[in-house]
Amino acid sequence: MEILITFRRLHHMKKLTKLGIASISVFVLNTYTHTIVKADENRSSETSVTVELSTTQANAPQGEHSIVTNNGSSSAEDNVPSSDEDYTPATTSSETTRSTVTPPKSNIVNEDGYVNIEGQPAALTDDGESVVYSYTVAFKGMHSSDRGQTVRDIRLRIPDIPGAKVDFTLIGTRDANENPVPVNVPMKVILPDEIVSDSDTDPTATFNSDSSVVPTAEELRAGKKPAIVNMDANENGYPGEHLYPGDGIVHLYGISSKTLKSTAFRVAITLPLKEAKKIKYLPIDARFAWKCSQEGGIASYEEGCQSLEEYKSNQVYFADEDGNLSYGGLGNPTLVDESYVQDGHLIKSVASPNTYITPNNGDWTKIPNDTNIDPNTFFNYVEIFTLKNNPSVTYYASETEDMADQDVSAFYQGNVLIDYVIKGSNQSIKPTYTDTAMTSIYGLDGRLKNYNTTENNLERPDYIIFNGQKYLLVGISSSSAPEIGPMKEGTLHVVYEYVKEASNPVTPVTPTPTPVSPIVPEPVQPSQKEVKKENPLSHEGTVEPQPSQNSVTKSVMDLEQVGLPKTGDSSNNVFFSFLGALTGFLGFSLIKKRKSER
Repeated sequence: MEILITFRRLHHMKKLTKLGIASISVFVLNTYTHTIVKADENRSSETSVTVELSTTQANAPQGEHSIVTNNGSSSAEDNVPSSDEDYTPATTSSETTRSTVTPPKSNIVNEDGYVNIEGQPAALTDDGESVVYSYTVAFKGMHSSDRGQTVRDIRLRIPDIPGAKVDFTLIGTRDANENPVPVNVPMKVILPDEIVSDSDTDPTATFNSDSSVVPTAEELRAGKKPAIVNMDANENGYPGEHLYPGDGIVHLYGISSKTLKSTAFRVAITLPLKEAKKIKYLPIDARFAWKCSQEGGIASYEEGCQSLEEYKSNQVYFADEDGNLSYGGLGNPTLVDESYVQDGHLIKSVASPNTYITPNNGDWTKIPNDTNIDPNTFFNYVEIFTLKNNPSVTYYASETEDMADQDVSAFYQGNVLIDYVIKGSNQSIKPTYTDTAMTSIYGLDGRLKNYNTTENNLERPDYIIFNGQKYLLVGISSSSAPEIGPMKEGTLHVVYEYVKEASNPVTPVTPTPTPVSPIVPEPVQPSQKEVKKENPLSHEGTVEPQPSQNSVTKSVMDLEQVGLPKTGDSSNNVFFSFLGALTGFLGFSLIKKRKSER
């Protein structure tokens, strides 16, 4: 019995052991299966991301070290990082399982624009006979990391105007380290056959010659002279020049640079004043001409280059309504009006509408990209030459720059007139005075000129006599231009106001007579002769008193104090007659008294 019980116990234990083993096996199998499924999901997710990235890489337009997506791109494309530093690897829910995605790098690097023309205000020469239109032209060629593709060789087009004189000055170059170096060196205009070969064995190999390339700062210090090539010499332009170089409508010049950074030169067009009066806005055009497989100077077909003018969107000329070749306002500057210009600069092309304008920034070392681009007519070099299809090479190019630009130099004129009016009215009391005759409002230094109407009494009199009345200066009217300030386009009116001088009539004053006290002379003893004459009754033998010497002298002095009578003065005669009678009377009284005493 005990043996049977023991056997049954062993039998039950075996069953439990088998059940435990089976349960453990099922658990392990389930765990393993779950792990495999999870790993498959992770691998599927990683593959999906990789496919999406590779699909968008070729078509997304690129900025500098960034990827720009189109409006129609998916959400996965929108989340593509722009650089390795910004990228965060994707992870699974398991800490031990990670998948890393390498972001694609664009082979298009935007180093800003290629060409910029910045017009400066035109100015009258010191002799007043000519007008100078000035421009700054900056350019920088497109290049690649392997230096196997480049866009080079600028073509400058200037309107053909009778009597025009053109001068060029190099104002910016680079040193051996590509650093910008401002300079001011006149450029020599040479003909194509004056380009000197760099080859010691083939003197005819003038293509890609350094003599037609802008010198570096070191070369300038060594004595090399900068030059620009006149492409009008041959009817068909430089050998291999594509299509129309100028056709007598515009003048064509060529210039090139081997530097990978911007270079700049100044263009000065001097016109006779007679011609300048017809042209307010004078435009010029600059654009790259050739796509080449190497960097260098003046390019050509013989060198294996391709003319960019083969593409209509790069052509400055166009067919007019009659099918004739036209340069629009570039060939006829009188067609350029305010509809093309804003703040003294072009806002749209004066020739082919396919040319887009580069904004001005006043800095030749940094060229902006074009604005207001129409993709349907824009010359997109990156797209036309499918640069993105060669990801192994980096192209320093811009997808918002058409490798061309235009601008104008504006001839703004103005004058200053002075008027003189009665205050509070428009009554003129003096003819208008011309302080500044019609002239350019800018100087040759590019700055606004100033005027001053207070320099002398001819232009600013303190008073004016008008209709016999005197008018005094009180100031300028409320509508007047300032007495001193910068010139402006058109006429500036300075208006001085005057008021009539106040009337102060003088009332005649009647003088008050000063009373004169009468002078009473002291009695004078008459002489014996006078006594006898006035007293014929005097007795003989009477001794008459004689006046002393002092009395006589005093009487004479008294008479002198009174004043001697003037001959012919009736009033004095009457006075002295009266005085004589009085003296006689006194003498007679004195004699009578003495007789009585006796």
